[in-house]
Amino acid sequence: MGGGGGGDGDLTPTSIPSSPSCSSEVLPPEFVEYVAVPPASDGEESDECCAYDHAEEDALHFGRQLQDHLRQAKEFIRRYKPGDCIEGAGGAKAGDYILPEITTLLLVGPRGAGKSTLVNRITRVFDKDDDPFAPDRAQVSGNSKSNGTAFVREYPVPRHSTAICIYDTQSLSNNPQRNFKTLQKWMAKGICHGEIVTGRDTEEGNKTKGIKPLGNQISFLHCKTRKVNFVIFVVDGVSILEAIESNRRDYIEVLHETFKHPFLSIGDDKPVVVVTHGDRLSILQRAHVQNELADVLGIPVQQIFDIPGADDCQTDLAILDMLRYSIQHAEQNLPIKLSYLLEVHWRETFKNAAERLMALDAIIEATIIFLCIVILLLRFSDKLLQS
Repeated sequence: MGGGGGGDGDLTPTSIPSSPSCSSEVLPPEFVEYVAVPPASDGEESDECCAYDHAEEDALHFGRQLQDHLRQAKEFIRRYKPGDCIEGAGGAKAGDYILPEITTLLLVGPRGAGKSTLVNRITRVFDKDDDPFAPDRAQVSGNSKSNGTAFVREYPVPRHSTAICIYDTQSLSNNPQRNFKTLQKWMAKGICHGEIVTGRDTEEGNKTKGIKPLGNQISFLHCKTRKVNFVIFVVDGVSILEAIESNRRDYIEVLHETFKHPFLSIGDDKPVVVVTHGDRLSILQRAHVQNELADVLGIPVQQIFDIPGADDCQTDLAILDMLRYSIQHAEQNLPIKLSYLLEVHWRETFKNAAERLMALDAIIEATIIFLCIVILLLRFSDKLLQS
């Protein structure tokens, strides 16, 4: 199912034919569902066969469009390097900005939101082309009672990319103040692969006291601390719907307070929101969840991406659109080099000085003209007196 934002419109067909096509062309398996099974007949050829032909042609056309869009989106991510999105925008040059070595995206979200699952889904989009049998990268907890991710983990996207990485983190606490302390540290000082996450809840914090950071366990493992360039806020669609229906406002409030925390914003940009597990909900329920989140978090629906657990082209496209949205907004807030700021400052100073000089020249010219007129009048008056 396509994302709530970043795409080029709703790709879902407006109608589903009620019978199969009579065409002999083979329909790709992913799009067979768009042509339904026909009613039983007594061997008589239906007069609606041509209509079914058109239905299959429409499904094939839709499939080709989706595949083209998917291929282009993948190519953008594969070719991307930091600075690509600001190069040429408004006459700017990537070299005028302080570019990160690798664009860093931070995953945050409550327990059971599906952050680790999302890492695997994102990776799977590219593994379909690179290595279809590659194992999952992130370990999924499997149940809501598990402690989940104990260490911060860095995952390049695609697997061997040197341009984009995603950090998977431990679940947020039910206490927003504990979340703020950890998030503020990551956003202000940076985040490091192998760092142990502690202090989420008292009970869980005690369980992790004896664990050493992953980077310290392996002496030769040198992990860089990276500045976070953008935040992906992951929430479970099923949990949101349950909270809405049971009027469990405390759960919604924790999400609201954490999302609104100033340190999660990059410049004026709030995090992008990913809704997971949508395949367990109906289309109407998923729309209800997105609208509720847009209202509670104070963001447009286009900033919310619906990414279910399904393994299909539309889900892949929603993932790629979400990545592109995150990268573009990360680059919009990259710091400008001091040398460029000074250059712009001196350019503006020179421009203002030139404008003032031009204004001064106009005043001088007006003064000279006025004096000439006065002199002419004086001479004319002298001649009148002499006569």
